Amino acid sequence: MVASRGPSEGHERRDRPILIPVLSYIGRHRRLFAIQVPVAAVLLAVLIWRVDVLEGLRNLPDVRPGWILAGMVTFTLSKAIHAYRWRVFLQHREAPLAPLLGIFLASNLANALIPFRAGDLLRIELPSRLLKLPRAELVSSVLIVETIFDGLAFVLLLLAAVALFGDLVVALPAVVFFAVLVVLVFLGLSWLARLGVPEDPEGSALLRWLPERWRGRGARLTRQFIEGMSSLRDLRRIAGALVVSIVAWLAEVGVYWMLGRAFGFELDAGEAIVLMIAANLIVSLPLTPWDVGPYEIAVTEAFVLLGGDRVDASTYAVGSHLVLLVWITISGAVAMLALSLRPGEVLRSGRPPSDEPPRDEPD
Repeated sequence: MVASRGPSEGHERRDRPILIPVLSYIGRHRRLFAIQVPVAAVLLAVLIWRVDVLEGLRNLPDVRPGWILAGMVTFTLSKAIHAYRWRVFLQHREAPLAPLLGIFLASNLANALIPFRAGDLLRIELPSRLLKLPRAELVSSVLIVETIFDGLAFVLLLLAAVALFGDLVVALPAVVFFAVLVVLVFLGLSWLARLGVPEDPEGSALLRWLPERWRGRGARLTRQFIEGMSSLRDLRRIAGALVVSIVAWLAEVGVYWMLGRAFGFELDAGEAIVLMIAANLIVSLPLTPWDVGPYEIAVTEAFVLLGGDRVDASTYAVGSHLVLLVWITISGAVAMLALSLRPGEVLRSGRPPSDEPPRDEPD
């Protein structure tokens, strides 16, 4: 998946675990765990109350493996489209798609295993090390631009669900608020992306509050950060990125439709859209490891809201989550092997050696 490297480059990457910063931060701030434990306990109680897990597990032997396989192939295809979209956002045409896809799949696995969506750090750190892309640009593309285009795609898909499924989707909580919020944030970020940073840091109102000795570096990082939002600068690029986003999420709608067939439920397109959005919105919140509990609750309640039986909803939620977790684990492990990335590099804690950090500017 990734081009061969010289011995020194591979040695440098192995000597320095990727997730040390976030693991060290979590270790120093144990109150984060103190917050997550009661949240997880509450979610477990809600899971027991609202989701018939045992009945859902009893119905799993009736699964249709052909639809499972088709769904997981489509799931991988959707991630490949997301990786291509990431490459479009980065505006570095020389960045190969294969390692970006590998990093994307490995980060999905890390997000499932490590608290507080620490896997997103992989999508900032690994491209910086392997492909020499600027970290500040990666931060804005991964954490900001992708999020806003996902939100826009979800709004348009919800509108499509309204047309396909009727008035029930309109009754979903917070749909109108969500749409307005996404549009307002999108407009604000588009304005920010057009601002730019003056070549002379002294002339930038954004940097005037920094000490003089830091303004040069601040200007460079801010310029890279805003460059990561370049897809928000003109209508043509916005339209292109939005089309790719919709195609990627439509592929994932197909996954949830196929998983419905696998467990004996004939969902229509509008129902599959609602279930996909409910699942992805809840797993974007770092509430529990593997998202066990939040996923089942959100998908079950969405299924019931769409008119389904609670036992059927529990079967679909529990079964689909098990299938997705197994596939995320397998595909993430394969991606790590392809990237020559050992688990110890991701999970080991401690102080990294004081070697030269990756450059902020691409070659």
